[in-house]
Amino acid sequence: MAALLLIDDHPLVEVALSAACVNSPIPLQLYAAGDEAQARQLLQQQAIDLVILDIGLPDSDGLELLRRLRIHHPDCPVLIYSAEQSRHTLLRAASLGASGYVVKSQSMAQLLSAILAVLGGQQAFPALPERIDLPLTEKEQQIVALLARGLSNLQIAEQLHISNKTVSTHKKNILEKTGVHSVVELAELWKAHQ
Repeated sequence: MAALLLIDDHPLVEVALSAACVNSPIPLQLYAAGDEAQARQLLQQQAIDLVILDIGLPDSDGLELLRRLRIHHPDCPVLIYSAEQSRHTLLRAASLGASGYVVKSQSMAQLLSAILAVLGGQQAFPALPERIDLPLTEKEQQIVALLARGLSNLQIAEQLHISNKTVSTHKKNILEKTGVHSVVELAELWKAHQ
């Protein structure tokens, strides 16, 4: 019997997944945690074969939790189950060691299929669309490329022969257009698009 740990704060997800597990060709035992503290406790008490993680938890950053799970439980694969479906989030989850990614708009049968694939040692990621062009001007793309290399606003201003204030304005516009919240996320997004 394979033991699954669902980390999700929505009780209906547990009910739906529990019902889906009945249709599994292999016996599955489902444990559930509504937050990171409960999850840690269950991981200490039970031998878990697969973690199913919602990255939209109210008490912690799900991707940061994924990173910690991969460090502290390296032999336990993690399948992301999230409403978030951006290419950037999917790529970040993969780079942090997730074994698969299922979007919550998909059916429980698709989630069960991904669970079985990961338990079987496979990856379960959706097909990624081809590279999406970022909606940035040529100047904004130059600035993002330099930010991704770790240059400061002042260094970028000197290199592009523009003012520091202009770099700041471009940076603010870039963050708004891409929907990311920090230069680190912006650099990851840029690298994923190269």
